[in-house]
Amino acid sequence: MWNPIEPASAMHALPSGAAFAAVPIRLSLDHIPEHERPGIYREFFGRTVFRLDVEPLRDVPFAVDVRLQNLPDLQVLVGKVHGSCNRRTREMLADGSDHCSLMVNLGGPYIISQGERVLTLAAGEATFISAAEPASFTHYPPGDVLAFRVPRAAFARLVTDMDDRFLRLIPDGTPALRLLRDYVDILTSEQNLANRDLQQLVVSHVYDLMAVAIGATPDAANAAQEGGLRAGRLHAIKQDIAANLGRGDLSVATLADRHGCTPRSLQRLFENEGTTFTDYVLAQRLAEARRLLGDARRDGDKISAIAYDCGFGDVSYFNRMFRRRFGAVPSEIRAQERGRA
Repeated sequence: MWNPIEPASAMHALPSGAAFAAVPIRLSLDHIPEHERPGIYREFFGRTVFRLDVEPLRDVPFAVDVRLQNLPDLQVLVGKVHGSCNRRTREMLADGSDHCSLMVNLGGPYIISQGERVLTLAAGEATFISAAEPASFTHYPPGDVLAFRVPRAAFARLVTDMDDRFLRLIPDGTPALRLLRDYVDILTSEQNLANRDLQQLVVSHVYDLMAVAIGATPDAANAAQEGGLRAGRLHAIKQDIAANLGRGDLSVATLADRHGCTPRSLQRLFENEGTTFTDYVLAQRLAEARRLLGDARRDGDKISAIAYDCGFGDVSYFNRMFRRRFGAVPSEIRAQERGRA
């Protein structure tokens, strides 16, 4: 069953009552012959479902392959779409949608117009769009995009002079935008966000980061410091730790410098989760070591080599911490894993 969607314009045109599972849905035309894709998209999904005028671009490859995550008062879409100009005309506004979308361009020139304004987004740049006004969206390869769609009524209280924020450039490197991009893998991961409280927490964090990137009210900006900004920064730091477990310079000072915060504020992020930076890094290194001990591709490696690769400079310390964590020495765990193979 294929299910195509256009990330920029369809984010505005999806019916307000549309319901999707908490698990992200992949929507793709990749398995459809390329010459058939524009027609299928235009005639059925464009005009009938999404209320769009879709015009394929001449001599530009047409592609749609995105993931959609639906949460309470939030839809998140990430993927690629290129090769068509998609117009939401005044006639199409009859669907009554009054949503807003933050569009983040992840690759390829992205031309967006609304009213008399025309904006071309380079990679990493973003803008804010209203679904209540005519607009057009044209993306060129590679066509990667990230979009957040929210109800205007639920979001307006967080942004100063929201009507003046539409189709304004949000530069690449904007801190809240960077955190939002890092945070999105929580929303589009394969895990099922079925717990309602967890959904509401994630939505609240995304709203905070969106508002700060667009132009938050003073109250919303203050609230974001303890909500979405903190959660986004902690998630980004954890990703950094995971990518650099084997480095000897994985320290509070190094990470604080990379993430634009003080060492003490970074430590507090972990303390607020009931742990410490040191304990968190140790737990991640031990977990990675256990995983590698069960990896058949590392069967010929000494345990000391695995310890060093996970950032342990002292094998005795590694063995002691490993046994404390898993109740067995590394060689016993390796033997158990081999026995299961």
